[in-house]
Amino acid sequence: MPAARHIRLPLAFGATAAAIATAAVLATAGSAQTPPSSLHLVSTTQKNIGFFPKRAPRQGDRFGFGDKITGDDTGYDRAVCTVVGGKRLLCTIQVQLSKGTLSVQGLIPQKSTNEPVAITGGTGAYDGARGTALVTDVSNTQTKIDVSLLP
Repeated sequence: MPAARHIRLPLAFGATAAAIATAAVLATAGSAQTPPSSLHLVSTTQKNIGFFPKRAPRQGDRFGFGDKITGDDTGYDRAVCTVVGGKRLLCTIQVQLSKGTLSVQGLIPQKSTNEPVAITGGTGAYDGARGTALVTDVSNTQTKIDVSLLP
């Protein structure tokens, strides 16, 4: 893949991952006892946040990014991804909101359309959060996230 595409790829992955993580956190933000079962969020890539390889990424390379989260709630996320081959990244995302944190992990393709990503946990009001976020890239810098949380 051309170098420019590699740079754009992490930004899109970052937005997707961040959006998923944020959606999950926001879905549980309503109440610690009975969190909402769904949440709709938008993740927008933050400029000058993160790190990227100085050359075209290849398998094993790592990069990081951050996103601003809007929609049903607001906040930010930070992520670290590893290129695992082809056009896929293994990403771990931490979402910070006013009532706690949410952890998200998944294998993300270059272009996401209703891509499922696992919500693996949380702290504070989101303690024990679990579920799935469906991620759809709207552009190179924005991602739509639809979160479904398990009871």
